[in-house]
Amino acid sequence: MKEAILLTYMGAPSNTKEIKPFLYRLFSDRDLINFGVPSILQKPLAFLIATFRTPKVKPQYEAIGGGSPLVKYSLEQASLLEKETGLKVFTGMLYSNPLLENVAREILKNDVKRLYVLTLYPQFSKATAGACIRDVKKLLDNKVELKIKESWCRNKSYIQWIQALLKSSLESSTPESTAILFSAHSLPEYLVKELNDPYIKEIKDTVKLVMEAFPEYKHFISYQSKVGPIKWLEPSTEEMLKELKEKGFKKVVVFPISFVSEHIETLYELDIEYGELAQKLGLNFERVKLDHKSPLLIKALKSEIDKMRLVEEK
Repeated sequence: MKEAILLTYMGAPSNTKEIKPFLYRLFSDRDLINFGVPSILQKPLAFLIATFRTPKVKPQYEAIGGGSPLVKYSLEQASLLEKETGLKVFTGMLYSNPLLENVAREILKNDVKRLYVLTLYPQFSKATAGACIRDVKKLLDNKVELKIKESWCRNKSYIQWIQALLKSSLESSTPESTAILFSAHSLPEYLVKELNDPYIKEIKDTVKLVMEAFPEYKHFISYQSKVGPIKWLEPSTEEMLKELKEKGFKKVVVFPISFVSEHIETLYELDIEYGELAQKLGLNFERVKLDHKSPLLIKALKSEIDKMRLVEEK
């Protein structure tokens, strides 16, 4: 039986021309952001928001080189995973190129019979990993045998990857004056409260396992990247930085806990916006850089595929 792997993610604009269509697809997804309007108005409202936000966010992408490296880095991860597993690895994005709907057609053309699906979201949310899985099923269910892993937030190699990166950043730090801040991508609050989404719990589970290696440090969790006019998860990373200053910490080491590669939220929002805020607050601010090609991270992806394959062999 011909087997293959699909890595899927929401995606990001790789250049400034892709910003508006990316935002339109993002805000059109009612499962991700429900504006509380009739469904027939979701896309017109999404178009208005995308039109309004594009000139606002364009300078942010220009500040990090003209586009997000997320898609490039995801393709690099796919290439490394392909070498490790010996299976063809496809990469499909929900809201940017390479669009999942086009990749799905490519998978069918390649006569794949069994597809192992893994999202690049370690922690599951119905709005992120769930949206990716929803569309994979919509496009490929009953056409290919799908084996799907929803969450890998407790994967041993993934935890070790975070610990290794944190350890390097903490080498010149003292536990008494340093706080570790895990900044996760935020979500609309109603998703978690009304739909019983596991995202917050899975973030906490990951953090708990990571902190077993750093028991002498105080740690905190915050949420970043709020968009749109609805209420999002709290505390925000901005407010948490202010709170940590008030608590008397001199240094803050920030780890982007829900991410596995660099993109606009890390390179601009954390490094530039929150870096400037920390400087104004008088905090020594260090943001842990994400090594998306780390053997530990690729090992984590491979081990999740191996688990699915092992079940099939049994």
